[in-house]
Amino acid sequence: MREVLVIVPRKSGGNKKILDIVWFVLACVMFILAIGAPVIFTIPAVLFAAIWYFQTFLSEIEFEYTYYDGDLRFAKIRAKRRRKSIAQIEMDDVILIAPKGDRSVTKYENDSNVPCKSLTSKAVDAKVYDLICKADKGISRYEFEPDEDMLNAIMIKYPRVVIR
Repeated sequence: MREVLVIVPRKSGGNKKILDIVWFVLACVMFILAIGAPVIFTIPAVLFAAIWYFQTFLSEIEFEYTYYDGDLRFAKIRAKRRRKSIAQIEMDDVILIAPKGDRSVTKYENDSNVPCKSLTSKAVDAKVYDLICKADKGISRYEFEPDEDMLNAIMIKYPRVVIR
């Protein structure tokens, strides 16, 4: 059995891009003004530059899906450095993997007692799948974006849980 790995970067919204530009412009203006009056404008210039740096480079989010021999793992990666495990699911506990909006998962999508975790890129054209599984506290639902290779690897051992 081979390991299948999928990394999906989360798409940043328009508000984040606008804020990146605003913080950068404010930092540049404050540095220019600090040339004339360094006492007043140096601290705001450094503060705006730090805010711009943290928002631009340290707020990138990626999701990692790993499937290996009946074990599916989800992780969240921040700034390409910090990795946090979100879930580890055994395929024996999986009820269904189906495209989002499929009639076989509408029962779970409409149930407010079933918690949902979105692990998607938020892209408009993304092929999102729902994973329904038994958890410690009942049933859980995960939205994720597997590729064809991952779905094929899951179907080798668990063909009844995957709906395409």
